[in-house]
Amino acid sequence: MELLDIGKHCTFNGCAQLDFLPYTCFHCKMIFCQEHFKLDDHQCPGRNDPSLDVRVPTCPICDQPVPGARSEDPNIRVNRHIQNNCAQESKPSNLCKQKACKAKLLVPMTCPACGDHFCVKHRLEQDHQCQGRTSKQPKKRASNASLQRKAGLAALLRQKKPHHDPSPSSQLKQSSSNKQQHQQLLHLQAKASRGALSEQEQIELATLLSLEQHHKDNKHCMIS
Repeated sequence: MELLDIGKHCTFNGCAQLDFLPYTCFHCKMIFCQEHFKLDDHQCPGRNDPSLDVRVPTCPICDQPVPGARSEDPNIRVNRHIQNNCAQESKPSNLCKQKACKAKLLVPMTCPACGDHFCVKHRLEQDHQCQGRTSKQPKKRASNASLQRKAGLAALLRQKKPHHDPSPSSQLKQSSSNKQQHQQLLHLQAKASRGALSEQEQIELATLLSLEQHHKDNKHCMIS
């Protein structure tokens, strides 16, 4: 029975082992098995190359460079890269966030504007082209403001919930409360036209406007 043409034979002298996942040396371009793929194991002539420690091997599948430590065998590095489906290895988290900067952060410096960590060289906003916080923060603040508006509207509606048999004194208090809220609404609208509203006042204004619209809708509602 003829064997399938799968795998390669190790080219090391005296081995010739059939390996289904052979290694190709990036220096001598020969094929070796798992026992002889290291440079020292097959006496690779590239061991004495003075530029050996600065070479970065290239993946034969994705054709991308596979960087790593100089003390690490490039064959092991490329093999691990291929076993991970040519995925890039995650970078250490203690590196400067500035693009192309590989400085390790022994004492990280946090930018108050964007919240990322940088080295001494890139700690200032102009040094790392700071763009401030991401869009997640405004969305979170907008969500919180929406919840506060809804909570404020619900509280005001509870205060304005009519009783079945209101007394004249309660009607007077209700009318006074409506007048105060209307005056507060006019006051906040005037400040808004000048752009002088605080964040809390903006929430209060939105709540009062929602309440005003709610009462208008109820006034025009016809019961058949």
